[in-house]
Amino acid sequence: MSGIYQILNTAKSAFLASQISMEVAGSNVANASTPGYVRQRAVLAATSPGQLADNAIQSGVEVTTIERLYDRFIEFQMVEQSSQVGEAEIRRENFDRIEAIVNETDGGGLNEMLNRFWTAWEDLSANPTGQVERTALANAADNLTAMFREYAGELGGVQADLNVQVDAAVTELNGYLSDLADLNDKIVQGVSGGVNVNNLQDQRSALLKKTAELIDIQYVEETGGAVNVFTADGRALVQQGRSWPLAVRDNGAGFFDVVYADNPTVSINDDIGGGKLSGMLGMRDTTVAGYLAELDELAGTLISAVNVQHAAGYDTTGNAGGNFFDPLGTTGARDMQVSATILNDPNRIAAAASVNGDGDNARAIGGIKDRLLLNGGVSTLGEFYAALVGQIGQDVAEAGRRAGHETSVMTQMTNAWEQASGVSTDEEMMNLIKYQMGYQAAAKLAGAADEMLQSLLELV
Repeated sequence: MSGIYQILNTAKSAFLASQISMEVAGSNVANASTPGYVRQRAVLAATSPGQLADNAIQSGVEVTTIERLYDRFIEFQMVEQSSQVGEAEIRRENFDRIEAIVNETDGGGLNEMLNRFWTAWEDLSANPTGQVERTALANAADNLTAMFREYAGELGGVQADLNVQVDAAVTELNGYLSDLADLNDKIVQGVSGGVNVNNLQDQRSALLKKTAELIDIQYVEETGGAVNVFTADGRALVQQGRSWPLAVRDNGAGFFDVVYADNPTVSINDDIGGGKLSGMLGMRDTTVAGYLAELDELAGTLISAVNVQHAAGYDTTGNAGGNFFDPLGTTGARDMQVSATILNDPNRIAAAASVNGDGDNARAIGGIKDRLLLNGGVSTLGEFYAALVGQIGQDVAEAGRRAGHETSVMTQMTNAWEQASGVSTDEEMMNLIKYQMGYQAAAKLAGAADEMLQSLLELV
């Protein structure tokens, strides 16, 4: 009789194991399109042996755990790659914007304004008393300064937008760090209590990738289930159930520096090795700042050279020429403008080299375009600007190439991850059929044991 009951217990364990296995397969099918979901599998094992005629036998089956089918190495690589993709995407987005600002292909840009400015001086030198030529020169100069201000203002706008994004990214990052610490607590408690925490681990993996998109991180998983997260230079961001947020502070130049909230006096801008934050800070403080500095240098050199030569000449009434351009203010090219005296009265343009009313000074000013004034005396104003535009073009191309490369690498990793951890609905449907057949076989086993029991009872 005990043997029959043992068969029934075996059938019961088979029922339960098949049912749980089908539930897990059903969960996989249901979450086949869920972002970040890791395929699960019921791990089956034979139960402890019983004794029958002094021979040990396996009397049943049990589900020992619900396993997450994922490759820890691929996941670590994807978290690391997320930082590279995040930084590359930020750079590409902003370079595309910068390229649109200095686009010279359709005309009407700074290069064309410079050429019109020099041509206007040449025209005036040929007819130094002509009112049309003087008015045209004043307008050309005004348009040139407006273009300098526009370029500088739009580049400054890129910096300002990046600055706002830095603040928003730090706030977003702190939210992720807090959520990671909270998930650590729940996972540790679940693991110690024997509760399935696979879904919580999926959420944490997704958060690690989002965190890495913002800042370069390293992380270590403890035996208890918690994940400790560190910056590239080893500073703790999350340890078990505690997080250390970042903050921003005004650096005195109108921009935000990133700091640790518990040490707000020390900037960590240079310690952020990757991610969107690194891209934002690099574009704002190095790339765009460098372009602005070169634009300011171009404007300052142009102003200085023209003003010096203009002051050496005479206007139509024999007055010595003063400044043609106003000196640059503290914001560089964003302050550039023609002297109000010139704009109000083009007759004040000092086109003559003497009081005789010749056009020699206008010719001398027009000749400034061919003088080697920049890059240590090896570049003209036009060559300097052409080099700047060329450098921006190269940087744009490089940013696009790198973003494409990093995205391609991430796609390869994602495909590898999908093979190891993604859900194949065809495979899961086959598993469902297999578990269903196991369930039906357990039912037949239970039925056979029931018939044996009935036969024994009839004999009694």
